[in-house]
Amino acid sequence: MSTDVLEQLATALTPILEQQKARQYGVNPFNLGSGQKHDATGNPITVGFNHGPGGILTFPGVDPTLFHTMYGNASILGMLPTMPSVYTNPTYMTLTGVGDDEGNEKDEVCDNAPVAGLLAGCMLTSVFGRYERATPELELNRLGQRNDRADPLDLTLVGSPIASSGIFNTGAQGAQAPADVLVNEVSRKFWERNISLWRLMSRQLWIGNPANNSAGGGYKEMTGFSVLVNTGHVDAETGAACRNLDSLIVNANYQRIDASDGLVAMVTSVYHNLYRKAELSGILPVRWVIAMRSQLFYELTNIWPCSYLSFRCSTVLDITGGNHMRGNIDAQDAIRFRDEMRAGKYLLIDGQRVEVVLDEGIPESSNTTNSSVTSGCFSSDIYFIPMSVTGGRAVTFLEYFDYGNPSLMSALGDGMTIGRREGAFLTTMRQTNWCLVWQTKVEPRLVMRTPWLAARIQNVMYCPAIHDPDPFPGDPYFVNDGRTSRAGPSLYSHWA
Repeated sequence: MSTDVLEQLATALTPILEQQKARQYGVNPFNLGSGQKHDATGNPITVGFNHGPGGILTFPGVDPTLFHTMYGNASILGMLPTMPSVYTNPTYMTLTGVGDDEGNEKDEVCDNAPVAGLLAGCMLTSVFGRYERATPELELNRLGQRNDRADPLDLTLVGSPIASSGIFNTGAQGAQAPADVLVNEVSRKFWERNISLWRLMSRQLWIGNPANNSAGGGYKEMTGFSVLVNTGHVDAETGAACRNLDSLIVNANYQRIDASDGLVAMVTSVYHNLYRKAELSGILPVRWVIAMRSQLFYELTNIWPCSYLSFRCSTVLDITGGNHMRGNIDAQDAIRFRDEMRAGKYLLIDGQRVEVVLDEGIPESSNTTNSSVTSGCFSSDIYFIPMSVTGGRAVTFLEYFDYGNPSLMSALGDGMTIGRREGAFLTTMRQTNWCLVWQTKVEPRLVMRTPWLAARIQNVMYCPAIHDPDPFPGDPYFVNDGRTSRAGPSLYSHWA
């Protein structure tokens, strides 16, 4: 190819490259001067574009403001402190107590005193997961095509389903929809990939288990909350049981939350137990969040005010006459109590407002997947997550392998870009001539330093009148209608 042709091609691509840089997707993702040969399949997609032949936004005269029905998940993912790490097998030591004294109490003044017990400790570990997603294969000259002058470009997307998603919220991944997502085809493909990775990680936070890793290591799961908030913790070196580190696990046994005061009593008792542990170990104040699905929280707040205000106080002893008198609850106060908890996303427990985080990534069962669930009802778990202790020291956080470390950076050649979210994401490009694919990976690790301050109430059953929409494909209440392409121009020509 002549130098003149290459210069013309580079000039034509400059606006696209500048837009990519402006969105912080990394350095030049095309790497025209050193593309990798015979790597992409050579079968680029023909659907899935905004504009040009088959584009879904090509209808002339369409209103320039676009809304969307892609449901997001507020998710605890957006609340977790996030930091880089290069340690593949970190160890976390916890002192688990001082043993009992040895020997008998003295009889004579010169006898030997009992010997104080020895300090013991337990060591935990955690590992990186590995998750990857790629864009569809694109033919380079398909990018930027328009049908004609009526192919609209003055389009704006309102909102983003993953606008508050922690590690995805800034930098290379761009949780916010890029400003040109409806015009620039590459922006759209990167954003579609971001949504896919976000969906994956926001569920893996709860269900991830390294036991599910692929044999070849291409796919690895992090230790999700279902693994961390559990019993059976063992010393990372010896495998010995570390019962002091076990979380509190309680089974609600599929009892409907509106059937009695049982769940309110259970939540209150669990919180008291955790608070007492923190108080006895001298690490107050602790910030806990209670994580549950939004539908469960809505149904729970329906019954919480009356149960909370009347629990074990529904009858009052009249000490003068020895009779019992029924207590009264002001309905208006109860409704205000309910509405304030919903608006503030908290539960009032022992006089404290305990923050609630709503997360649809927590698995949910129905009668079709679990015979213990009543038809028309659903069940899931409630998690108590310690976020920080002693007033701000983070104890539950997310780490990621730092692709910005000097050794890796020096090894990166053409065809790779480094994600600009502090090295959280690594993107490489596969190319065969004009056909391109971008593939991104992230290796996250969820760490909980104080699992004994965590708890889980399992198998809580709730029966809403209408189920909320699900944000994840494959879930029973997920809907994804619409078209991925429109008929391209069909014009008469003299060569037909």
